[in-house]
Amino acid sequence: MVQPSFPIVTESDSRLPLYLTSIGHWEFQERTRRPDGFPDYQWLQSATGLGELEVDGTRWQVKPGQGFLLLPNEAHDYYPTVEPWGLHWIAFNGSLMPLWMSMSGIRRSGVYALSDSDSLIGQMKAIYATSLTGSPFLGAECSKLLYGLLLDLSRNVRTNAAAAPHLCLKLQPVIRFIEDNCHRVVSIDELAAQIDVSSQYLCQLFRHAFQLRPMEYVNRERINRSKKLMLQEPQLKLREVALRTGFDSPSYFSCVFKKIEGISPEQFRGPRAGL
Repeated sequence: MVQPSFPIVTESDSRLPLYLTSIGHWEFQERTRRPDGFPDYQWLQSATGLGELEVDGTRWQVKPGQGFLLLPNEAHDYYPTVEPWGLHWIAFNGSLMPLWMSMSGIRRSGVYALSDSDSLIGQMKAIYATSLTGSPFLGAECSKLLYGLLLDLSRNVRTNAAAAPHLCLKLQPVIRFIEDNCHRVVSIDELAAQIDVSSQYLCQLFRHAFQLRPMEYVNRERINRSKKLMLQEPQLKLREVALRTGFDSPSYFSCVFKKIEGISPEQFRGPRAGL
């Protein structure tokens, strides 16, 4: 699987929940720097050698048995450090992706350890072979295989948080501070002060431990609080929910809620209350 495959994406293919845009395998991966990112989701899996990935100021080493997710249109840079660096890669898109990321916990660009990397590589090879068949139902067939790959990927991933409990322990004072203060506006400097580190270093710790920036973690805690509030006090207006969970405007609260949950606060609450 050396030559990449770029199947034609028809209009009907693009309406599928998942669709394949390209797939391949480089035995000698060269440096790839994209300041403007790439238009599709990408999963790249290391087979041989070593490499490094840089996204948003965070750098990871990439070893065999690990893979990395790249979100669309996000600047990134990856390159070999021990050659030959062999990478299997697949690019895809579709309306299902936000829900898949939310359910799988694979929500950010970054490196993820795998419990069974060989089986995933086998599935990628099967998708590659299917993409070359020229079948009149190629888009649907690849979509079906891609769905299976993503399901298995979500089961195979071992997050960095599980692999590095010492980071979680170090961040406990910050987590407690967030839990105690997420009802109000908090700054990243306040968070960093809890463990006496710089805000930049705190960002690195959070990215390694949770694949989230500190303020993204804060927003997730706020959204969890907001869901509890809407269930426990369904009579509350959205503005009240937003203010009681640290958001200064209901529009920003709604935007963050939909980004994290995949649905609006109104859809979450449904007929339970007057909005």
